[in-house]
Amino acid sequence: MLEAADLLVSEGARNVVFRRRAISAAYYAIFHAVAKLCADYVARSAHQGSEDYQRVYRALDHGPMRNVFARPPFSVDERTRQISAAFLMLQAERHRADYMPAMKGMFSVARTKELVAVAREAVEDIEGIDAGDDFRRKLAISLLFKERGW
Repeated sequence: MLEAADLLVSEGARNVVFRRRAISAAYYAIFHAVAKLCADYVARSAHQGSEDYQRVYRALDHGPMRNVFARPPFSVDERTRQISAAFLMLQAERHRADYMPAMKGMFSVARTKELVAVAREAVEDIEGIDAGDDFRRKLAISLLFKERGW
C-alpha cells in the first residue's frame, strides 16, 4: 500500500486525484497493518489463506477502530499514542480525500508526502511490536469485541 502511495505522490504534482488516492492508500496501509496484527495474534498458527485467519482479518470495522484509538489506553500510552494519532489523522484525511468534492489546493504535494510519511512510521511501529507483547492482546481484544457496560 505504501509503495502505491509513493507512486501516486510522484504523479501527484500534476493532478490532485493522484494525491487523494495516495492519502487513501496511506490510511489503508495502517488499517491493514492493524488487521494483520490482530489476525496474527488471534489466529496464531492459521495460514493467512485460511478461513479462520481471514475471518479475524476482516472482522475490523473503521468506526469502532476510531473509537478504540481515540480513547485510553491507546490514546495516552507512550508506545501507542503515535500509532493512535496517525490512525485518527489518516482516517480523517482519507474521508476528505475520498468523499469531499475536489477543491483547489485541497492537498498539496508537501502535505500528501507528510501524510504518507506518517503512515509509514505508524506501519513500522505496528510491525515492530513484539509477538509476545501484551499490547497485541489488548489491541486485538479491544478492536474485535464490543465493550459492554455493567
